[in-house]
Order: sequence, then structure tokens, then C-alpha cells
Amino acid sequence: MRPTSTSIPVLTLLLFSALPATVAAQDENQVTSANVEADADVITQEPDLFDRDALAYNAEILDELLTSSAKEMITTQKFVAAAGISGGSILLGLSAWRLIEDPPQSQYSRGLGVMFMTLGMADLTAGVFAATRIVHERHRQERWEKARKDGITGVELAHFEGELQASQEARQSERLLVRWAALTHAMAGALVLAFTPIPDSMGRADRASGYVIGAVFFAVGFATFGVSFRKTPSENAWKEYNTRKTPMPGHEFSWGVAPSISRRGAGLSFGGAF
Repeated sequence: MRPTSTSIPVLTLLLFSALPATVAAQDENQVTSANVEADADVITQEPDLFDRDALAYNAEILDELLTSSAKEMITTQKFVAAAGISGGSILLGLSAWRLIEDPPQSQYSRGLGVMFMTLGMADLTAGVFAATRIVHERHRQERWEKARKDGITGVELAHFEGELQASQEARQSERLLVRWAALTHAMAGALVLAFTPIPDSMGRADRASGYVIGAVFFAVGFATFGVSFRKTPSENAWKEYNTRKTPMPGHEFSWGVAPSISRRGAGLSFGGAF
């Protein structure tokens, strides 16, 4: 009976001695899992914070560039409208002077009148259109201010980035149109200078006016042709935005294959990032 009675305290002692170790191991596991979860939360939150910072930073840059490009384009359009209306009116006046001559000095004089009317109508139409049209940069600026006031999102920011890129492409096409139209005016001035000395029936004053008009056409045409190589505010804004903006991380997917060799055999290993 004594061995039995002594074995019970020994077993109890063993159980109580193992209990603190088990509790400590459980506590250590809980602490470790808590640390892992905390690290996972930090890792999960860091991209979100970076996304918000990049979004706010890019929005500030875009706000600055959209505002400046809208103001500069409005000023440029006013200049284009004034030049088109005044130049077209002058050309139409010269064409009327050549066409209403009775009798005409020569067929060359009539031809000048027709040429002046054609170019004058084109310039006047472009000037009136520029004066009456509201530039799309202004509408874009109004919509941007409303979206920024309500709270810009990543999708809306990408939308306005696309609008800025589309505006850059449209203004680039317009510059090409202005370039070749200016070259046409320069060629017209060169033709006037070349053909003015030919007619014998032209008086001295008319011949001098032909030289002056041809020289003005040639000089203004080539000056406009050179200016057309200068980029518009929308083109400069798009280029500057791409230079200054912060890249925003997105979801990427990549995978790869590599050979795997061990003592027991060989094979292929696959890896991917989501």
C-alpha cells in the first residue's frame, strides 16, 4: 500500500512541473503569432499609405500644370484670333481692290485678287473660330476643380491624365496644320515676288505694291512656320507631368521557371509573384 500512496504525489509533482513549461510555450506562441500579425498589418498598411501619398503628390502636380496650361492656351487663342481676323480682313481688302478694277490692269492683277480672297477667307474663318470657341483646357480645368473639391480618387486622376495626353496629341496635330498653312502663305509670297516683274502693263506703283505684298507674305509665312515648331502649353504640361510625377504601385503578376537539381533527382521549379 505504501508504494501506491507514494506514486500519486510523484505523478502530481511531474504534472505540476510540466504545466509552467506548457503555459510558457503557449504564451510564446501567442506572442510570436501576435508579432507576425502586427508585421503583416504593417506590411499591408505601408502600400496603402504610399498609394495615398503618391496620389496626393501627383494630384498637386496635375493641378498646377492644368491651371497653367489652361491660362496659357487662353492667351494663345486670343492672339491667334486677333491675327486671323486682322490678317484675313487685310487680305480680303486687297482682293477687293484687285478685283473691282475696271478695266483691270492685267490678268495678273486679277489673279492676285483671287489668291488674296482665297487666303483671306481661310485666315478670317480661322480667326473667327478661335475667337468664338472656348478652349477645351478651360472646360477640363472646371471639371478638375469640381473633382478635386469632392475628393480626387485614383480612377479620376487617371482619367484626367488621359485627357492631358489627348490634349497634347490634339495640339500637336494643330501645330502641324498651322505649319503647313504658314508654308503655303510663304510660297504664295514667293510666287508674287517671282511674277510681279513679268507683266509689262503694270504701273510702277502697282509693281511696288506687288513687291511689298509678296515680301510680307513670304516673311510672315516663314516666321509662322518657324514658330510652329514651338510646343504648345498642353504639350509642355504633359511632358513635365511625366517627368515629375511619382509612379503609383499596382498589382503585378510575374512568373518564372528554373531547373532544380538534388542528390535524389532533377526537375523544374516554378515561381510566381502576384
